[in-house]
Amino acid sequence: MFAIETVTPTAGKMEARKELRMHRADEERIRAAAAATGLQEADFIRQAALLRVQEIEQRVSLSVLPVEAFDAFKGAVESSGKVVPGLRKAAEASKGLLKDAS
Repeated sequence: MFAIETVTPTAGKMEARKELRMHRADEERIRAAAAATGLQEADFIRQAALLRVQEIEQRVSLSVLPVEAFDAFKGAVESSGKVVPGLRKAAEASKGLLKDAS
Protein backbone atom coordinates (compact mmCIF):
# COMPACT_ATOMS: atom_id res chain seq x y z
CA MET A 1 0.00 0.00 0.00
CA PHE A 2 0.99 3.62 -0.40
CA ALA A 3 1.80 5.81 2.56
CA ILE A 4 -0.77 8.57 2.50
CA GLU A 5 -1.56 11.43 4.77
CA THR A 6 -4.62 10.82 6.87
CA VAL A 7 -7.07 13.01 8.68
CA THR A 8 -8.91 12.25 11.85
CA PRO A 9 -12.55 11.76 10.93
CA THR A 10 -15.16 13.70 12.83
CA ALA A 11 -16.78 11.52 15.46
CA GLY A 12 -20.46 10.68 15.27
CA LYS A 13 -22.97 9.79 12.64
CA MET A 14 -22.41 11.04 9.11
CA GLU A 15 -25.65 12.70 8.07
CA ALA A 16 -24.66 15.25 5.42
CA ARG A 17 -24.52 14.20 1.78
CA LYS A 18 -22.79 15.76 -1.19
CA GLU A 19 -23.22 14.83 -4.80
CA LEU A 20 -20.73 15.84 -7.45
CA ARG A 21 -20.32 15.55 -11.17
CA MET A 22 -16.99 14.78 -12.78
CA HIS A 23 -15.44 13.61 -16.00
CA ARG A 24 -15.25 9.85 -16.44
CA ALA A 25 -11.46 10.07 -16.70
CA ASP A 26 -11.34 11.75 -13.27
CA GLU A 27 -13.66 9.12 -11.83
CA GLU A 28 -11.40 6.38 -13.14
CA ARG A 29 -8.30 8.05 -11.64
CA ILE A 30 -10.05 8.38 -8.28
CA ARG A 31 -11.23 4.77 -8.39
CA ALA A 32 -7.70 3.56 -9.16
CA ALA A 33 -6.10 5.73 -6.48
CA ALA A 34 -8.66 4.66 -3.88
CA ALA A 35 -8.03 1.01 -4.72
CA ALA A 36 -4.26 1.53 -4.53
CA THR A 37 -4.60 2.98 -1.04
CA GLY A 38 -7.11 0.41 0.15
CA LEU A 39 -9.87 2.96 0.69
CA GLN A 40 -13.44 3.02 -0.51
CA GLU A 41 -13.97 5.77 -3.10
CA ALA A 42 -16.17 7.82 -0.76
CA ASP A 43 -13.58 7.60 2.02
CA PHE A 44 -10.81 8.52 -0.42
CA ILE A 45 -12.72 11.57 -1.69
CA ARG A 46 -13.72 12.68 1.83
CA GLN A 47 -10.14 12.29 3.07
CA ALA A 48 -8.72 14.20 0.11
CA ALA A 49 -11.21 17.02 0.66
CA LEU A 50 -10.44 17.19 4.39
CA LEU A 51 -6.68 17.25 3.72
CA ARG A 52 -7.27 20.23 1.42
CA VAL A 53 -9.40 21.86 4.13
CA GLN A 54 -6.55 21.48 6.64
CA GLU A 55 -4.09 23.00 4.17
CA ILE A 56 -6.34 26.02 3.60
CA GLU A 57 -7.10 26.45 7.32
CA GLN A 58 -3.36 26.47 8.06
CA ARG A 59 -2.65 28.94 5.27
CA VAL A 60 -5.44 31.28 6.41
CA SER A 61 -4.29 31.23 10.04
CA LEU A 62 -0.60 31.72 9.25
CA SER A 63 1.07 35.06 8.55
CA VAL A 64 4.32 34.95 6.65
CA LEU A 65 6.58 37.98 6.67
CA PRO A 66 10.02 38.55 5.23
CA VAL A 67 12.67 38.55 7.99
CA GLU A 68 13.13 42.34 7.82
CA ALA A 69 9.40 43.00 8.10
CA PHE A 70 9.09 40.54 11.00
CA ASP A 71 11.98 42.17 12.83
CA ALA A 72 10.36 45.60 12.38
CA PHE A 73 7.01 44.24 13.60
CA LYS A 74 8.63 42.55 16.60
CA GLY A 75 10.48 45.75 17.46
CA ALA A 76 7.26 47.76 17.32
CA VAL A 77 5.40 45.28 19.52
CA GLU A 78 8.18 45.11 22.09
CA SER A 79 8.80 48.85 22.30
CA SER A 80 7.18 50.92 25.01
CA GLY A 81 3.99 52.63 24.00
CA LYS A 82 3.40 56.32 23.81
CA VAL A 83 0.58 58.40 25.14
CA VAL A 84 -1.88 59.53 22.50
CA PRO A 85 -3.85 62.57 23.67
CA GLY A 86 -7.53 61.84 24.07
CA LEU A 87 -7.22 58.11 23.46
CA ARG A 88 -7.63 57.16 27.13
CA LYS A 89 -10.74 59.36 27.38
CA ALA A 90 -12.19 57.80 24.21
CA ALA A 91 -11.47 54.29 25.50
CA GLU A 92 -13.15 55.02 28.81
CA ALA A 93 -16.15 56.57 27.06
CA SER A 94 -16.59 53.47 24.89
CA LYS A 95 -16.32 51.01 27.82
CA GLY A 96 -19.18 48.55 27.66
CA LEU A 97 -20.19 49.49 24.11
CA LEU A 98 -18.10 46.79 22.44
CA LYS A 99 -18.26 43.13 23.34
CA ASP A 100 -16.00 40.21 22.55
CA ALA A 101 -17.18 37.99 19.71
CA SER A 102 -16.90 34.88 21.89
